Amino acid sequence: MEPVDTLILGPLVVTMDAGERILEAGAVAVRAGKIVAVGTHEELAGCDATETIDATGRLLMPGLVNAHTHLADSLFRSLVEELPLEAWLERLWISEREFVSRESVELGARLSLAEMLRSGTTCALDMFWFPEAAADAALGAGFRLVTGPIFFDFDGPDGVSVEDRTATGERWLERYAEEPLLTPCVQPHNALTVSPDGLRAARDLADRAGTLFHTHCSETATEVRQTIERFGHTPVAHLDELGILDARTVLAHCVHLDDDDFMRLRRAGAAVLHNPLSNLKLGSGIAPVARMLEEGIPVALGTDGPVSSNDLDMWTAMRFAGLLQRGVHMDPVITPALEIVRMATTVGAEALGLGDRVGRLAEGYRADLILIDLDRPHLTPMYDVYGHLVYTVGRDDVRSVMVDGRWVMRDRTLETIDEAAVLAEMEQLAVEIERHAARLEPA
Repeated sequence: MEPVDTLILGPLVVTMDAGERILEAGAVAVRAGKIVAVGTHEELAGCDATETIDATGRLLMPGLVNAHTHLADSLFRSLVEELPLEAWLERLWISEREFVSRESVELGARLSLAEMLRSGTTCALDMFWFPEAAADAALGAGFRLVTGPIFFDFDGPDGVSVEDRTATGERWLERYAEEPLLTPCVQPHNALTVSPDGLRAARDLADRAGTLFHTHCSETATEVRQTIERFGHTPVAHLDELGILDARTVLAHCVHLDDDDFMRLRRAGAAVLHNPLSNLKLGSGIAPVARMLEEGIPVALGTDGPVSSNDLDMWTAMRFAGLLQRGVHMDPVITPALEIVRMATTVGAEALGLGDRVGRLAEGYRADLILIDLDRPHLTPMYDVYGHLVYTVGRDDVRSVMVDGRWVMRDRTLETIDEAAVLAEMEQLAVEIERHAARLEPA
């Protein structure tokens, strides 16, 4: 083998490859941002490497994929509480109109990226105002991000009119088309905040650019009822009747589905982005994930934004994704732990159009990987690896993180984000946000 940049020797390797191999005393070699070999310590120990890491006593696995979030909502974490989704959104948007700017969105994105990298998330799908701000923050942090132009039926804090959304989106997609760490997508908010014409325009833009189409769908019973009242169809059926639903469509939430919705999702090949934490916190309900999986509908996992679930911890999302279905169905073997790990790695990557690049530790894949310490009381002993990953491991167990062959966190120190500066700037802005919120009338 030719010399490599990084050789990681000795960890328990959870590959999530085609055979879902688990290698005791394994090894992974990385060159030019790509995994060039996965094997045992014995097989790769003689490889010539610029950097060799002894990872004995640790677990190596693919970086986690957060399939749905709103990064810059970290600006408003815990600002709006104890309200149902629709009223919650109306109150949140008041603060967003006052404080969301190109600069504040980049600050919020950097804060969220630091949180995600610390917990082992290496890739996320983000929907928010000023997507260029999140994109630039991700590029600076060395984080893999899926994002792109948003569509609303009102003029937002980004200063883009409804009429200019498509043209602005075209320019955005052209600007970021060649960035290796960025995957563009087109993102109308939902069927109630974007008209049928707006949804068609967003779909047309996604088709011309060859990107994903990402939107919220059937998150609450109120949304479903109002969509039926306005358009005569459920949100899923509405998108399908508009010719929007297909294998490049990814739908966040899908908590409230009827039999016809299941048929349409299955036929289209659309993926669902499951967000158990925000669905619980906002009282939206519990998505029928077990049935989705049974019917072959791809389900990826997300945290939603840090203002709706209040953190970006994929380990907690994994745990709840498993526990909720077992409790609701009173079945202790439904949604096996391996299935939950898939949702946060391979299926997440596939849903975001990255299934041939990330989500697995396999030869030819980009080197997005995390090292987890195992020499801890709550992780000792370990008999079932996947059960441990879903129900025991937490964000504080993540030791080091690599994205595209670059260490972005090493030994719990962030290498690409000035965490102290971000925190100081956020604390200063939070004083103004809190002062403004205190002047608002009670909801």
